[in-house]
Formats: sequence, C-alpha cells, structure tokens
Amino acid sequence: MKLKSLLFLLAACCLLTSCVKSATQYKDDVPVTQLVEAADARLETDALADMTESYVKGAMKMDPALFAEYVVKVNAAGANIDEYGIFKAKDASSLKAVEEEIKDYLQMRKDTWMEEYMPLEKPKLVSAEIKTMGLYVMYAILSNDSRAVVFKEIESHLAK
Repeated sequence: MKLKSLLFLLAACCLLTSCVKSATQYKDDVPVTQLVEAADARLETDALADMTESYVKGAMKMDPALFAEYVVKVNAAGANIDEYGIFKAKDASSLKAVEEEIKDYLQMRKDTWMEEYMPLEKPKLVSAEIKTMGLYVMYAILSNDSRAVVFKEIESHLAK
C-alpha cells in the first residue's frame, strides 16, 4: 500500500510540474550593440561612453577572450558612477565563467571603494546587480529605478 501511495504522489508531482510554465526562454542571436542602443535609449543620457578593450583588460581586470561580444559603458562626464556592461557568452558551457568574471569585477569595485569619494554614489555600487538572460549577462551600477528599467528593457529584447 505504501508503494502505491508513493507512486501516486510521484505521478501527481510530475503532472503538476509539467503544468507549470517553464522559465523564460531567451534568444541567442541579438547583437550586443542592439541591446546597448535599447538600454541607452531608456537611460536617456549621452554621458556614458563605450570602454575599449584595453580598459576592460586593465581597469576591469577582465579577459575579453571569454566573451563572444561585449560592450561596457561608463559615465564619462558628470559626478556619478553610472555604469553597465552587457556580455554574451560564447556558448552555454562558458556562461558560468562570464558570470564569475563580472562578479569578480564588481567585488573588486566594492573592495577598492574610497569612502570619501562621492559618498552619495556608494549605494549604486552596493546595490549593483548582475542578471543572466540566456547567453547574455548584464551588470548595472545605476540607481534602483534606472537599473530596473534597463534590465526590463534588455529582457524584453531577449525574451522569445
């Protein structure tokens, strides 16, 4: 009797999980530059500048060879630390390495933050987020509202 009950419960669980909508599916063929255009339009600023490969290697301590494509935008004018980056992994097997590279970068930024430097901007760094959408990984050091808007915009471009 216990075996029948167990089998019934397992079958019920399988039925219930098959009825639950699966996680969002993402495209893998959207150029990163197109995503950046969409993000920039939502941020409504032209103070963010594209960073070069040497900046990514040197200042960010990241290996560009890990990425199929990427764009990093940093505030180049004004008194804020606004910044974001969108990276596309080469394939699913390299996705974890991309995520780790970005996590390490954000941790380095936090570890080297000077408390006396723009103290009102620190909350942006403390609440910086990373979001993975299929093969794309985005980080954002932005205000809470801007970060939410940009993540939503990028997700809308990538969701199937």
